[in-house]
Amino acid sequence: MLSADNPCPERHIVIDLLRKAAPLLGLKPPVIVTLDALLSCLPPRRNHHTVFASNATLSFRRNGISDRTIRRHVAALIEAGLLVRNDSPNGKRFMRRNPVQDCALRFGFDLSPLFARLAEIAHMAADATRREEQRRYLQGKLRAAIHRRLQISPEDHDALMAQRCLRRKLDLTTLETLLATMETAPEDGPADMPPQSVETPVPSASDGQNVRHHHKSREEHIDKNTPAVSVADILTACPEAAEFSLRPISTPGDVIAHARTLAPMVGIDMATYDAADQHIGTLPTALAVWIVIKLQTRIRNTGAYFRSITSGTRAHSFDPYAMIARLARQTPVLPAPS
Repeated sequence: MLSADNPCPERHIVIDLLRKAAPLLGLKPPVIVTLDALLSCLPPRRNHHTVFASNATLSFRRNGISDRTIRRHVAALIEAGLLVRNDSPNGKRFMRRNPVQDCALRFGFDLSPLFARLAEIAHMAADATRREEQRRYLQGKLRAAIHRRLQISPEDHDALMAQRCLRRKLDLTTLETLLATMETAPEDGPADMPPQSVETPVPSASDGQNVRHHHKSREEHIDKNTPAVSVADILTACPEAAEFSLRPISTPGDVIAHARTLAPMVGIDMATYDAADQHIGTLPTALAVWIVIKLQTRIRNTGAYFRSITSGTRAHSFDPYAMIARLARQTPVLPAPS
């Protein structure tokens, strides 16, 4: 038990506190296991907190991890403010006593900062426990709210999207946002209307002036031979991208905004995205993201492929509107719910 009368609690208590406080300390489980091995090298009755064990001993107590891994974990503990490394001139870990002055030189891993911060770590562990309990409570409340919405309308778009999000471990802010959405009454109109029913036309011409200046011949070809695609065509062609949206996609602006959100998630950095925007236009760039997600299982490197079709070697032959139209024709249309 941690108290003023027990400033050096047993090892399992220290490790339990650290495991609970790990999210707030930024420590990963393997680092905590290495710290447990360091603590196991300290004698129960002592007047110091320095570990003299060699890397070979620590490796043995950590089931054979490498010296490099031990050094990396020690660096993480130093960065977290739980350990100080006192190196001797020859790199060995040992202690030299001075019997005359009753003092000692200690070279090794000093865990004094850990024991000095135990009270703080205990508070962090309690805070982390409360956060986790709150997260689980909100998760359960969100599941109940989703269930109620789906009982009223099995095709409720927001409820289905929130249900998909619950497959991941969500933080408190995200859970609160989703819960607020679920507790808000659905907007006027049939709640089970599929997003594919929206027929907003999307012009096939690029909206980027740079494209008009540098790629006029290609754009004229698109205008003459490529039919305009609607938002419904986009949703039909690339339903995989639409599944990640918490709101219905009903306008070209929604298509673009959703693409900018999805791009980093699939390995497309914003510098590459902005370069594509400048090269082929805003909407074609967004459509390229949707297409990449549709074809993701067949693409080895999504970032490289996106760069190739938007500003690289394949850009001259890439027509996002034609591809969306082709994918939409290839996707079977499911019958509307009766």
